[in-house]
Amino acid sequence: MSAALSISLEQTVEFYDVDSYRIVWHGSYVKYFEVARCKLLERIDYTYKEMEASGYFFPVIDLKVKYIKPLTFGQRFIITASLVEWQHKLAIDYTITDAASGEKLTKGQTSQVAVTMPEQVTQFISPPALIDRVNLALESL
Repeated sequence: MSAALSISLEQTVEFYDVDSYRIVWHGSYVKYFEVARCKLLERIDYTYKEMEASGYFFPVIDLKVKYIKPLTFGQRFIITASLVEWQHKLAIDYTITDAASGEKLTKGQTSQVAVTMPEQVTQFISPPALIDRVNLALESL
């Protein structure tokens, strides 16, 4: 499946995200991924609120981060989130680039699976609600 659905956001590194060397603390990247993921889910029109309303939680089951070059205090950056799998899990690729130069600084991926609620049964096929929303979003491209 191709990364046909993606969003890009421009952000600035805030002081609360850096360590004493003014380098972004490694855990802050997960927050950047989450911000981009939520915007991508809005683009698909299947936010966490809609997931819950359709009877599912989508916990993150895998997270990968490759730190290439550090982000620093005040730096402008672009985070791009791209949907790469949605049939059996929700897999999203992330790329962080410098806003001025376009240089790639970080890349990563998250994987989430549908879990029925309140039974808490993991699903190995994505629910129709997700697949339908992705198909509608793809048709609108």
